Amino acid sequence: MWIKPKTDWSNDDYFNASDFNRIKNNLVILRDIANKMYKDFDITLLGNDKTYRDYFYADEINTIEDNFEKINRLTINMGYGEKPVYRDNGYIMTFEELNRLEGAMLDLYGKLENQSDGLRRLTFNLGKRGSDL
Repeated sequence: MWIKPKTDWSNDDYFNASDFNRIKNNLVILRDIANKMYKDFDITLLGNDKTYRDYFYADEINTIEDNFEKINRLTINMGYGEKPVYRDNGYIMTFEELNRLEGAMLDLYGKLENQSDGLRRLTFNLGKRGSDL
């Protein structure tokens, strides 16, 4: 189930397990929506949800960024800013980057949902009529 992204991160906010899980799981939903309209593709899954006891690692955050970039590139390919690269004990996510990522995910979700809703569906079969079969 899609969970509305947090798009009002501030310097006083702390990134926690529920934030990680929301982003990770929303990416799977974005991929699923995209696969209904575009050529099927996979993203790198990040396993079970985190708990408050778990740590976040740079490679997991990079995977989140890579997954979003892939979904975007293989669908509407919008410009959502520069993808950062994180390193253990190095550069960490800032509230600006969280706002960029979650804002971009929300925007892409809206665009994909609009595309999905706008697809015309035929309510009949093309070809021979039932009496001709």
